[in-house]
Formats: sequence, C-alpha cells, structure tokens
Amino acid sequence: MGSVNPPKKRDYGNKTRIDMNQSYQVAYWKQRFGVSEEELGEAVRAAGALARQVEAYLKSKNVR
Repeated sequence: MGSVNPPKKRDYGNKTRIDMNQSYQVAYWKQRFGVSEEELGEAVRAAGALARQVEAYLKSKNVR
C-alpha cells in the first residue's frame, strides 16, 4: 500500500479565466478579490472572463 495524500485545497489563483457557472470558482474569486457575487458577475460582464482583466476592472472601480 502506498501512502495516501490528503486532497489539497483547490487553488484557482493560477487560472486565467473565471467561469461564473462553476460555484467553486465563483467562491474562490469572490474571496480572492474581496467582492460579492454580484460585483464579480458585473466585473466579468464588463471586463470579460480573464482574471487579470477582472482584477484591473475591480481596482479601477475601487471595489477591491
């Protein structure tokens, strides 16, 4: 028998796109950017799904 490693916490920080249809990604990005789901959705609609563009949009709106 080999050793069993515990599952690692999901980290989507290295992902480049935000999928608003995936609840685990929404939860991650909300926490990462410190915004509500509504604010995150607005940012994705305005800036697109690329995480760096969403982050820039949120910073420009001074939400973060």
